[in-house]
Amino acid sequence: MRDEMTGALQRVAMGLILSLSFASVSLAHESPGYAHDSRVLTRNPDWMGKLKDDVKLSQLSIPGTHDTMSRFGGPIVETQTLTLAGQLESGIRVFDMRCRHVRYNPDHYTFAMVHGSVHQNAFFDDVLNDTVRFLKAHKGETVLMRIVPAGTPENIPPWRTFEMTFYTRYWNNPAWKEYFWQGTGQLNPTLGQMRGKIVVLQQFDSPKAYGIPYTSFEIQDEYRLRTNSDLYDKWMHVLTYIRRANAFSQDRKFMNYLSGSTGALPYFVASGHSNPATGAPRLPTGLTTPGWRNTWLDFPRVNCWRAFWTNFCTIAFEGTNILTYEHLRNNNRPVGVIMSDFPGPGLIAEVIVRNDRYRK
Repeated sequence: MRDEMTGALQRVAMGLILSLSFASVSLAHESPGYAHDSRVLTRNPDWMGKLKDDVKLSQLSIPGTHDTMSRFGGPIVETQTLTLAGQLESGIRVFDMRCRHVRYNPDHYTFAMVHGSVHQNAFFDDVLNDTVRFLKAHKGETVLMRIVPAGTPENIPPWRTFEMTFYTRYWNNPAWKEYFWQGTGQLNPTLGQMRGKIVVLQQFDSPKAYGIPYTSFEIQDEYRLRTNSDLYDKWMHVLTYIRRANAFSQDRKFMNYLSGSTGALPYFVASGHSNPATGAPRLPTGLTTPGWRNTWLDFPRVNCWRAFWTNFCTIAFEGTNILTYEHLRNNNRPVGVIMSDFPGPGLIAEVIVRNDRYRK
């Protein structure tokens, strides 16, 4: 009897060891919340055009992208795979533009699109050309654009400010001037007032007000993760702001960043995956049940096997995009602006569908 019991315990121990050893061989995981793909996977070019004019900005639920133009530089830097035109076609309407102030000759001041020190093979001229081309074809839409100085200015004299170049090269340029929303002083305009326009979310110093102050939004942007294990805390910040927007978004504007970096890679924060691919395996946390059954309850339990009436499972990471997508599927309340890296077609659709209550 003792030998049989010993043998049984040895088999359980061996099974647990094997479970831990093969935890990293999780099945490939794909979710509509996350997409690391350069193809446009969903098309929503006219979703705002179907809504009533009197809907306030604070009432809208809008998909957006963090570090919109960052498609180059490797996994530490890259936050998107879709071009700006592809994002517009997909239904993204809030954009995060990181602009490096540069001068190439004495009379040529411009903004280069960067992520940190990495040039993203585009200038703000390209951004405006693509956006205006889209707005000409889809007059019922609006685009909100956070504009923030980034990187180290290059060859800029002390007297030349970021705002001077923004005004002279862009805001007052005949090629784009009529497409900038001029509703200065309004913090919560209606969709009807913004249609066909680029609404600047201003985050640069200036004696003049352009568009809407970025800081007029209630913003969750806890982006610093020391290690992968901080991902659950990041999700808790995201979830808290989703719930706040659910309750208060009639007159208060919320912006909720799903993105994170520093001690974790952007694709991992968005997906929880072991590599950037859309269908890559989830990355194991190193924790298992039943030992940590009450830890990180929103993270999935995978590679489960049963012994002695107990489930032994690996606890895997789950990305903020996927957790947000799954959470939104279970309610239809407003969420404000959801800013993400590598948004999948399902995440975009779940944010947009919340606006059906305002259809014409």
